Amino acid sequence: MYRNGTTEKPLGARINSHTIIFSLYGSHVLPRGGEIWIGSLIRAMAALDFSPGAVRALVSRMQRKGFLQSRRLGRRSFYELTDWGLKNVRWGSERAFISPDDEWDGRWTVVTYSIPERHRKRRDALRAALNSWGFGALVPGIWISPHQFTPRVEKKWRELGVWQYLEIFRAEHLGPSDPSNLVAQVWPQLSEIRDRYSAYIAQYEPILRRFEAGAICDEECFAARLQCLFEFVAITLKDPALPPSLLPQAWPRSSAQRLFQTLLKALAKPANRFFDTIYKTGGETNDKDAPS
Repeated sequence: MYRNGTTEKPLGARINSHTIIFSLYGSHVLPRGGEIWIGSLIRAMAALDFSPGAVRALVSRMQRKGFLQSRRLGRRSFYELTDWGLKNVRWGSERAFISPDDEWDGRWTVVTYSIPERHRKRRDALRAALNSWGFGALVPGIWISPHQFTPRVEKKWRELGVWQYLEIFRAEHLGPSDPSNLVAQVWPQLSEIRDRYSAYIAQYEPILRRFEAGAICDEECFAARLQCLFEFVAITLKDPALPPSLLPQAWPRSSAQRLFQTLLKALAKPANRFFDTIYKTGGETNDKDAPS
């Protein structure tokens, strides 16, 4: 199911395999010191049907992209997150665990930009950042969000080198379009996100019932817990997290989030019990013939 580095599941979207590794570090490796032997990583990912070769290739890609760093101890390789990798773990965790604000003051944050063509990479990085923070494009060069502008966002845009090309407003929408039509225009992906949350619920409610019936072993609990984590994170990374007043009725995020949190708690003990049997640190792996 995961051997090619992306999921192909009924949730309707392919999941970047980086999200799987980040979720594994956030849920199991960081609480144990932050470093993992490649052999332990291969065994953990085998529970999700990754082959050893696929794991090594994935780790190599993430190292080249600056998410992971390694050290050698004899013939063994150990991997930990870089600062950049750690920021990605924290960002995914924030999106998954923080619920959208129920209250909205009715005003929009409006960002306009005009970035010279010679800085195309900066412009692309700005658009990616706007997307990740839940902004939507009203028209080319003008993005809007119901969320308030924060110093954290300003810091990021300064780091990207685009601050001097921006203008930022906090404004009311006076029409003539209806707010629901405006939202549908700016965030056309909402229908797909709704379907993914609904599919998540349909997929994981039976797993919770199986666990409650004692029908899954520790390794299956580990795989199910990690999978329900990275799949929920993957959905929330695409979700602009709009206030409920701007969303269709019976929006399924809150139900999916409650199920997600229930599963994480219920499966934690057996999942950690399994991981403890395969997790090795530098001081525990002294077999000279073990794979590096």
